Amino acid sequence: MSFDDFSSSFVKENRKLKMALAISLIIFSIGTISLLAEKRYYLYQGGEIFDERPLAEEVCRQAFMTLAQGSPNPFVVSSEIIELVNKEPFSLTVDKILQIKSLEIGACKIILKSEGQLLAFKVILEGRDTNPFFYKLTELNEIPPKEEL
Repeated sequence: MSFDDFSSSFVKENRKLKMALAISLIIFSIGTISLLAEKRYYLYQGGEIFDERPLAEEVCRQAFMTLAQGSPNPFVVSSEIIELVNKEPFSLTVDKILQIKSLEIGACKIILKSEGQLLAFKVILEGRDTNPFFYKLTELNEIPPKEEL
């Protein structure tokens, strides 16, 4: 084998490798661009995927239950409400909490069954970093049932 034949075969092999490298780089670039430019939309028709404000809902539940039992927890109930409960006791027999739902930031709704009746309350929360659990119950309003027309 002469040097010229070896040199020409080496150059031919290099050209093939360069072509293979160029083709693979083009394919990789196209794939990367298509992944980055792709928009994905998912439709989910089941139940809720994410809990909305789970901390607020848990503080609502804890604060309401301690108020209903007659011993408000100062970590989740504001001092003004505790003073008011000490003056005028608030006690309620809770058979079962049916739903706790976050309405908006700083408010949630509790639906419960008490002595065979359905009751609903709107709980207003105050969120501060100085509170041990960020939220504290500051207002509790009973939601009256709507009259049928």
